[in-house]
Amino acid sequence: MNKLLEFHSLTSSQNLKRSDLIGRVDEQARNLKINVIRNHSFELVAATLNAFLEISGLKAEFSYSDYDDAFANVDFSTGADAHILWVDLDRYDDKGREHIAARLNELSQSAADPVIIVPIGAEFEAQEPLFKADVTPIITRLGDKFFDERLADFTGTRCSPAACMEMSRLLGLRIIPAVILPGLKAVVVDLDNTLYKGVLGEDGADGVVLEPGHIALQQKLVELAGQGFFICVASKNEAEDAEHLFNSRTDFPLRPEHVTKFMVNWDSKSSNIQDLEKFLNIHHSSMLFVDDNMGELFEVSNALPDIKQFWASPDSDANARGVSIYPGLLKSKVTAEDAARSKDVQANEERRRLREQMSPEDYLRSLEIKISFMANDPEQVTRVSELSRKTNQFIFNYKRYSLAEVKAAAESSTSCVMTVSMSDKLIDSGIIGCLVAHKHEDILQVEDMFVSCRALGRGLDDVVVLGAIKCAADQLGCSKIGIEFQKGDRNGPAEDFVAKYLNEHANVPSELDYSFPQGIVEISVPELDVEEQSY
Repeated sequence: MNKLLEFHSLTSSQNLKRSDLIGRVDEQARNLKINVIRNHSFELVAATLNAFLEISGLKAEFSYSDYDDAFANVDFSTGADAHILWVDLDRYDDKGREHIAARLNELSQSAADPVIIVPIGAEFEAQEPLFKADVTPIITRLGDKFFDERLADFTGTRCSPAACMEMSRLLGLRIIPAVILPGLKAVVVDLDNTLYKGVLGEDGADGVVLEPGHIALQQKLVELAGQGFFICVASKNEAEDAEHLFNSRTDFPLRPEHVTKFMVNWDSKSSNIQDLEKFLNIHHSSMLFVDDNMGELFEVSNALPDIKQFWASPDSDANARGVSIYPGLLKSKVTAEDAARSKDVQANEERRRLREQMSPEDYLRSLEIKISFMANDPEQVTRVSELSRKTNQFIFNYKRYSLAEVKAAAESSTSCVMTVSMSDKLIDSGIIGCLVAHKHEDILQVEDMFVSCRALGRGLDDVVVLGAIKCAADQLGCSKIGIEFQKGDRNGPAEDFVAKYLNEHANVPSELDYSFPQGIVEISVPELDVEEQSY
């Protein structure tokens, strides 16, 4: 449990000592190469970054550009995992800032790897795919202690050591993991002494206390729910008491509609979280579990070794700060699919009920399902990149596309980015799958195919995947199909699908004999100039 205490301090402490963090690195962590392009010194930030990256199982080594106010020799082709633009905008007048902003936004468009900009001084409006690290909250918190002009000649930057420490924490916990790793999908929280102070079974709904930190934590959970994260409750209490609590305590920012699933009973926390895995159709490595009881955290970590955990200490303010900056909970953009995610998963309960009562064909007809295929839609570049980076179960090749890579493939005459959207009478799920493929002579080479966990198990996997391949082949005029596949730790569903439907194509490119099923679902492929029809 020492790691939990250390990580709690790294995420939430306001009294970190620089001397305790310098040189700290997990030698077993995944190594990143980060290219720093700057007009002022980054070394004070880099010195403590690995301590924060450790929580995400990462470490970094840095290469540096020369100091260059003109950013005349920016090179994004260095084979780095990510690039950081470290820019003091107060080194320019208004016209100079405008020129630099336009130049950096333009240059980032061609980068194949993620580009992070950390601007200080004036405002900077970042354009996709440039990922802005907003340091405004740090400036607000530190006030006049953010800058230290006296040390600038010695350190190479106006930023104070305290500011560099906080920007290191921001980059190491929040920004770099967000552009490198798949994000988390769910936050599972306890009730007692976590969302409030007190024990529901002893103090009653009216007796538990909301401190400012508890309010801040609940507000953060509400924010995350709005961004598409699953918020779930796992608590050892009576279910009726918990229901009464949320109904009666209208001062709780977190309301029942923000919670995807309540698991309130006397079963072990690990068994409840395993049930949540099945309900949400995600792996526990995509979950953050927040609990005040070290015994519960220990029990869960033993049963579910890949789950992320956060100890809810008696300091509720610290807990709110820690969860707010925890790795994996940052999105650059919230899509329509994010907003519908929780309701879509909840609708799966109704789908399962209907499926048990009907034949497979009648079940599918009763849902009034519509599947739409769209080729090279520029409006969906962000969604495609996001889905590729967070899908772990149904994914062929783990390509983890950047925005620039998706955009380039969509604009190429020899490539195709085919998105798949799904809706039924219960909810519009939005884009649930995507195929990226390239044409080589008469062969459609499927580079990757990935499908959201929300859409799996509806009896339509073949329509989604084989339909996307068929539409892409039509789009590019290919007669043969080749499949690129690599086995990963958790893409068993994709492996089983390839073995069943595409095994020969994974070995030798060959023709795909596939037609959409008749009279089951409505298929729409408007961008391929095929009239909308039912199959």
